[in-house]
Amino acid sequence: MKRSIEIITHIFFWIIFAAFIVMLCKIYLQAIPDAPISQHLAYVVFLELVMGLILFYITFFGIPAARKKKRNLLILSTVLLSLLVFFTIPAMSYGIWQILSSVIPHIIVIFLAFIFRSFSDYLRIKKDKQELLLQNAKTKQR
Repeated sequence: MKRSIEIITHIFFWIIFAAFIVMLCKIYLQAIPDAPISQHLAYVVFLELVMGLILFYITFFGIPAARKKKRNLLILSTVLLSLLVFFTIPAMSYGIWQILSSVIPHIIVIFLAFIFRSFSDYLRIKKDKQELLLQNAKTKQR
């Protein structure tokens, strides 16, 4: 995949993610108008976006190292789990539904990072194979 297309895909993903977070917050505020986040909606959306970015890119860039050694996979898993726990600490005082509403989107972000990385690697490997086949064909013609 061309680097520019990959960057545009990431930007588009984060725009959609931010819109999704705003939509979820608005739905939540309609259900519970006097919720603690009602005064700080922009701040909550900003924090969710930052947390999503951190989890996504730790996963996205950590997967190649995790594929090489099992120890790296354990490290990546520990870091992601620690971050998930750290990011849910503020919701723990409000109840199980707030904890789940904080954890589930971040687990989805981690899963999407895995899908993005797998697809990106698949396209890169496919491109490399095509280049090798083309190079092999040129070599045979000589």
